[in-house]
Amino acid sequence: MRFVSHLDMTRFMTRMIRRTDIPVWYTEGFHPHLYLTFALPLSLGFESTYEVMDLRVTDDDYDMQQIQPKLNAVFPPYVQVFAVAEPVMKTGKIAYADFSIVFEDGGALTEPLKQFLSSPQILCQKMTKKGIPKEIDLVPKIFSYDISSSEKGTLLTLTLPAGGQDNVNPTLLLDVFFQEQKKPFYAVTRTAIYDDQHQLFR
Repeated sequence: MRFVSHLDMTRFMTRMIRRTDIPVWYTEGFHPHLYLTFALPLSLGFESTYEVMDLRVTDDDYDMQQIQPKLNAVFPPYVQVFAVAEPVMKTGKIAYADFSIVFEDGGALTEPLKQFLSSPQILCQKMTKKGIPKEIDLVPKIFSYDISSSEKGTLLTLTLPAGGQDNVNPTLLLDVFFQEQKKPFYAVTRTAIYDDQHQLFR
């Protein structure tokens, strides 16, 4: 599923929800469509263990506890709902995200990554919303990080800015790092989303 684009993921979710009898709300107009939004779209190629999806129901008295088993019954085993609740925060409050990056390198990148992330400055080119490249320093944007290794490889965990105000994709950091290193296979997983107070987004 990590190779499914955000737009196709939305279509996938719409098709799956239509297979249930959940009284979902559709937009009004000439071409009604199911109201469905993701709090923070996931980059293509990334996996995730914490995604937030909003939908509306037409029955105010509908038991929300029915939603999770009904969705999981039609979802494939690799896409599952683990909680359903009333929304608490607005998407504009999203400020950070946690990422877990596993490198299949046998632990060889542990020390080089430590040296790289302890650098006083990490410069990269980032495209602005207007499509103009801009040089930025990634060091002040890394909220926290941790590096560990095992026989299987190196594990890098990062907390980076996310959301509408500021958004740093971990691949920006990796692209700079691999200018000087041989690139092994690696997998990126987003593991959490937070607000500006670093409270888990929900």
